[in-house]
Amino acid sequence: MKYIIVVPDGAADYPCPELDGKTPLEVADTPNMDYLSKEGIIGRVKTIPKGFPASSDVANLSLLGFDPQKYYTGRGPLEAANMGIELGSKDIAFRCNLVTEVDGKLADYSAGHITNREAHILIDALNKELGTKQIEFFPGVSYRHLMIFRDGYELGFQDVRTFPPHDIMGSLVKKHLPSGKNANLLVELIDKSKQVLFKHEINTVRVDLKENPANSIWLWGQGIKPQIPLFKDKFGKTGAVISAVDLIKGIGKIIGFKVLEVEGATGFYDTNYEGKAKAALKVLEEVDLVYVHIEATDEAGHNQDLRMKITCLERIDRFVLGTILKERDLESTRILVVPDHFTPLSKRTHTPEPVPFVIAGGKIPKSITAKFSEEEAQRSSLYFEQTSLLMEYLVKE
Repeated sequence: MKYIIVVPDGAADYPCPELDGKTPLEVADTPNMDYLSKEGIIGRVKTIPKGFPASSDVANLSLLGFDPQKYYTGRGPLEAANMGIELGSKDIAFRCNLVTEVDGKLADYSAGHITNREAHILIDALNKELGTKQIEFFPGVSYRHLMIFRDGYELGFQDVRTFPPHDIMGSLVKKHLPSGKNANLLVELIDKSKQVLFKHEINTVRVDLKENPANSIWLWGQGIKPQIPLFKDKFGKTGAVISAVDLIKGIGKIIGFKVLEVEGATGFYDTNYEGKAKAALKVLEEVDLVYVHIEATDEAGHNQDLRMKITCLERIDRFVLGTILKERDLESTRILVVPDHFTPLSKRTHTPEPVPFVIAGGKIPKSITAKFSEEEAQRSSLYFEQTSLLMEYLVKE
């Protein structure tokens, strides 16, 4: 048996007035998701344990069968794992966004989805101006980067309060700066970054082109190196992960998955949907399970782009699931489609409700449900309070 998990990040949503009380999932043309619903069973799963933030790191760790209450230490170190950054036991890895601040407010968590080339030049400038033996910046993808503070655990940074920038769009920056023990050191670093970035040629050109400048860094999601067992040791299966973002690939590396790079995978609306599906099919010749993550739907939710969220759902259905279903039969394959969390357009951020899922394939019972949606999942009696139970259900022979 082979296993395919497709994760449309943040796809779950609330009923939208613009859609006459329906959700994007209900309105989108998704014949392949609906086919799986007819051939398999729909349910719900709780991906965010009580007391944890409704974040992608927590949710995807949960979906992969690892209880965040045991294994979660923060987002930064998970991304560091994919970037090949060695962390000492007391080093703290911070997620470092390039953001746009306007009139003291956080105007854009992604600096206009800045290009890799521009972002890497800016990160290099930050290292030259602000880097020390303790502080180092590492370039990632688009606006997503890391800052490592060596021996930061000794300064209490693990317990500093920080905010995901996509949660505070339009809010005053000064009310959401890091707080807690020695947080002033982080605030000073953010302030110094503004001096470096404001005058940089990359940003003066972006302003001339009426694009959002990357005029500040934003530090959040900090943590120490986690200790997570291998997926094969826990579930007896080999695996691979396909994603455009360091977070998902980092989790994959930590749990022993093969991490695939797909040309044109951007982490945005224009990602290579079909390329991800083809890569998944190919790698199944080598491994038992493949985890295909698509960021586009989450970005649409953060940007409150209703039309694009529907469009991305339809692209996932057509180019990811459609491509997979042309090559794999449901007798020898089990397919799970599950968002990691809700990203409601009305909230513009993640929320912690149990998410809908559909699973179909070898020996999975049929519920003969016509449509994959939040409402249909709510009606189902199949519910997993502990996320790891969903993975156990999927791979149980």
